[in-house]
Amino acid sequence: MLSEVLNFDFATKKIDEPFSDEELAGINGLRGILDKVVRLSGKTNPTLADFVEFSGRGTVREAPHLVGSPTQIADTMEKWFVEGAADGFVLFATHTPGGYEEFSRYVVPELQRRGVYHKDYAGTTLRENLGLSGYRKRS
Repeated sequence: MLSEVLNFDFATKKIDEPFSDEELAGINGLRGILDKVVRLSGKTNPTLADFVEFSGRGTVREAPHLVGSPTQIADTMEKWFVEGAADGFVLFATHTPGGYEEFSRYVVPELQRRGVYHKDYAGTTLRENLGLSGYRKRS
């Protein structure tokens, strides 16, 4: 997850190896995460361990993690949706490539079978499906 948002291959670093100035300058993803790690770690050249500890990426503090079979994941999502705990979901893949495809292939059909995820769209455009069809396009 860190590699994805910071556009840096974290697999190239040992857990306690400080980042060089050049490596930090080369990170061109979400700069706010890098700044947060530097600030919270108190280090000009944080380590991979610092990124894991202070970035908030991939931790339970960031967002709940749903782990299990497609049926188990659908059970939790359906419960949250039906009980009003969520009116939608933002998904982050645990791995790429493949994470989003697996969710679409295995969990979405289960949610559709239960009737909590639609199978088609009423409108022909995203604007219509978001209920914004009354707005005019800019010319």
